[in-house]
Amino acid sequence: MKALKNIFDQFKIDGTNPLWLGLICGIYPFLFYVSNNFYATNSWEYWCYFLLFFIGIPIVLFSISILLLKNIKGLSSFRGHILFVLIILVVVFFTSYASSLVIKKKLLLIALVVAVLLSIKLSDRYKKLLSLILVVSILPLAKLGYKIYDQVREKSWLQQPDNIEEIVFKQTPNVYMIQPDGYVNKSMMEGGLYNYETEFYDWLETNDFTLYNTFRSNYPASLNSNASLFAMRHHYFGSSLLPDLEMPYARESISGDNPVVRIFKNNGYFTFFIAEDEYFQQNRCEQLYDYTNTNLDEIPYFGLGGDLKRDVLADVKEAFTIKVDKPKFFFIEKCLPHHVHFDAAKDRIETERLDYLSKIEEVNIWLKETINFISKKDPNGIILVLADHGGWVGMENYREMFSTRDATKIHSIYAALFAVKWNGIENTGYDEDLKSNVNVFRVLFSAMSKNNVYLKHLESNDSYNLNNEGSFFKSVRKVIDDNGNAVYENLKN
Repeated sequence: MKALKNIFDQFKIDGTNPLWLGLICGIYPFLFYVSNNFYATNSWEYWCYFLLFFIGIPIVLFSISILLLKNIKGLSSFRGHILFVLIILVVVFFTSYASSLVIKKKLLLIALVVAVLLSIKLSDRYKKLLSLILVVSILPLAKLGYKIYDQVREKSWLQQPDNIEEIVFKQTPNVYMIQPDGYVNKSMMEGGLYNYETEFYDWLETNDFTLYNTFRSNYPASLNSNASLFAMRHHYFGSSLLPDLEMPYARESISGDNPVVRIFKNNGYFTFFIAEDEYFQQNRCEQLYDYTNTNLDEIPYFGLGGDLKRDVLADVKEAFTIKVDKPKFFFIEKCLPHHVHFDAAKDRIETERLDYLSKIEEVNIWLKETINFISKKDPNGIILVLADHGGWVGMENYREMFSTRDATKIHSIYAALFAVKWNGIENTGYDEDLKSNVNVFRVLFSAMSKNNVYLKHLESNDSYNLNNEGSFFKSVRKVIDDNGNAVYENLKN
C-alpha cells in the first residue's frame, strides 16, 4: 500500500512534482506546434516523438532540479526563485523553438533576465504561472480540436459520382506525369505581367506534344491543387470549418491513397512517386504507390518540407532500372520555377518577376533532359507536362494574392502549363473540354478506355481561392468561372 501511495503521490499537483511541472510547461509548446503544423504531422509516430520532446525533456529537467533542491543545502531556500525562473525559461525555449525551429539565444537571454527580476518579487507565486499556462493552452487546444475534426470526418470530395474506379483500359501504355511547380501557360507567359518569350512551348509542339495554351489550375497552391488533381473532384479547400491553404487530407490524397493511383493499380500498373523533396510526404501517411524515391523514415520529425533535396532526374533514371513486367505510371515533380515569394526588399514585383523568369530557363533545361530521356527509353509512353498552378507574378504580397480582383493578376495565380504527348492514344472527342487540372485524369482515363461515358461527370473548370478579408475567418470564393472569366463569388455552403 505504501508503494502504491508513493506512485499516486507522483501525480499530485502541488507545484513541486516534476511530472506535473514538465507536463504543464510542455503542454503549451506541444499544442502550439501540432496545431500549427497539424496536416504535416498528423500521425501517432509524430505525436509520440513530440510528446517526448516537448514534455519528456521538461520532466527530466524538473526532476533533476527538484532532486538538487532537495539534496543540496542552501538551495532549498531559493526553491521558489529557481522554479519561477525555470518555468519561464522552459516555456519560452520550447515555444520559440516550436514557432521557428531554431534556438533563439537572444530571446532566451532576455527571458532569463526578466525571469530573474520578476522572481525577486513574485517567487512565491510560481504555482500561479502553471495555472496561467494551462489557461493560455486552451487556444491551441481548440485549434487542434477543429483540425482533428476536419481530418477525420467524412470527405465526400473523395467519392466519385460514377463507377470510374471500375474503368478498364483498352490501351495500357506507360504514363509519365511531369510536374514543374508553378510554370504558367503560354498565353500568360507572353502577356503583360510576365512579358517573356521562351522557345520551350514551341519545343514541346515540335516534339509532338499537344499544347493547351489557356489551361489553368483550380486552386492556387501545390497541396490544394494536387489534391483536386488526384481526387478528380473539387474539394473547396477540404470543405473545412476554417479553410486554409494547408488543407485537411491533402497529403494523403496526393502521395497516399487516391482514386487515380487505385485506378492505375486496378489496371495492372506499377506506380512510381518521384518528388524533389518530402513536402507531399511530410506527415508520413501510408503510401499507396509501389515505389517512392524518398522513404518515410528519411523524413525529419521537425521540418518545413524541403529538408530533403533529391536529384529528380537521377532518381527517374534509377527507377528505370527496376525490372517490372507491368505497365508503369510515374508522377515526377520538380520544385521549379515555383512562384514569387514576396521577399524582395525593393521594387518587389519587378525583382521577383525577373527571379521567376530566371528559374524558367533553368527548369526548361531540366524538362528537356527529362523528356528526352523518357522518350528515348520509352518511345511509346504517354507524357503529360502539367504545372500545379501559376507563378503569382504581379502580386505585391500574400494578402493581395488572396484579395485581388484584378482579372490579369487572378489568372497569374492559376494559369498553368499543360502539354500532352498522346503517343497513339486517340484524344479527339475526349479533350475538347479539358481546361483545368481537376479533369486531367478523367479525360486521360476516358481516352485510354475508349469510353466517353465517363466524360459526363467532368467537374466544372471553376477556380477557387480563399477570401481573407474578414476579421477572423477565411471563406472560399470562386475567382474564375467555367468559361474562364474572372469573377468574385463567395462559395455558398
